[in-house]
Amino acid sequence: MKKVILTLLPVLIFALLGSACTTFFLKNNDSKMIFGRNFDFPAGQGHIQINQRGVIKSALAAPPEREFQWISKYGSISFNQIGREFPYGGMNEAGLVIEQMWLQETMYPEIDERNALTELQWIQYQLDNAGSVEEVIASDLYLRISKTSTATLHFLVADANGNSAVIEYLNGRMSVKTGDSLPYPVLANSCYHTSLDFMKQKEKGADVTYSPMEENSSGRFLTASRMISGDLSRGTDLIDYGFSILSAVAQGPATQWSIVYDLTERKIHYRTHQNTETRSIDFNTFRYACSDKHLFIDIDQQDNATETFAPLDFNKNYDLINSVCNGVEFLSSVPEEHRKTMAAVFLDTACAE
Repeated sequence: MKKVILTLLPVLIFALLGSACTTFFLKNNDSKMIFGRNFDFPAGQGHIQINQRGVIKSALAAPPEREFQWISKYGSISFNQIGREFPYGGMNEAGLVIEQMWLQETMYPEIDERNALTELQWIQYQLDNAGSVEEVIASDLYLRISKTSTATLHFLVADANGNSAVIEYLNGRMSVKTGDSLPYPVLANSCYHTSLDFMKQKEKGADVTYSPMEENSSGRFLTASRMISGDLSRGTDLIDYGFSILSAVAQGPATQWSIVYDLTERKIHYRTHQNTETRSIDFNTFRYACSDKHLFIDIDQQDNATETFAPLDFNKNYDLINSVCNGVEFLSSVPEEHRKTMAAVFLDTACAE
């Protein structure tokens, strides 16, 4: 079964994530912090998952990578589209937020003595174990994203201490922009240094021609960077302002999810293309102790009160994957056997005690 998973995962992830997305991190003068994310893609189905602490999990990297296990230290809430344990992003108990975006130039490290994970499981690992941006960066000493991965991603990360970082894999090495090297904590679908140069050229009126893709990607970077750099008047509702930034960089009907994480209050606010009403989740209302109940709700569901989160089972996980595959033309040929195998991955986890 694991061989099937490892063969199919890169294909699914690459197809699902090769689209335009935008993220930003904003801290106002009162030190209130938000993290915004637009997910742009043909399909908008998804689950919001409650991930528990104290869970034994296993790596799914393909040979010649070796298997390893870890125990989740933090509970988290994540946004998933191709099944539990493969999030596109989320926030954990410590206030760490991580989100990914497609980046064509990504080149993951060569196989070495470090343990390795595929792209989206790497995100879940960080939500499980990292309480700060510094810890995410430090994990590169013993953990890497596997070269057997296919989806070429880069990441924006922020924490409750007000730190943020862009993490990219360029020329086979982790490249980090943080502190003074990250003047604008914004990311789209170009290398950070490319978007930063684009911004500089546009602001000085240079006669430079860019490809339509670069105009779109770095154009979104430019818009969001300007908006997070403006002087916010005292009393500005930061959540509403976060959604206004996401609206300014939206890609019409392709923008399926707009999410604003409140790192200060530990709340998540979100809208979807199918349900444009802003809904909120209070992170502190859930219990994250390990149990055999893996709680979730449909991302488009109107009532998202804590008690409406229901236990996930194989069929519900499979139905999501199946629906996405059937609804996207280039995924429609994925065999049913492979879809079922993907849906069963989370069943291999167990409580440590």
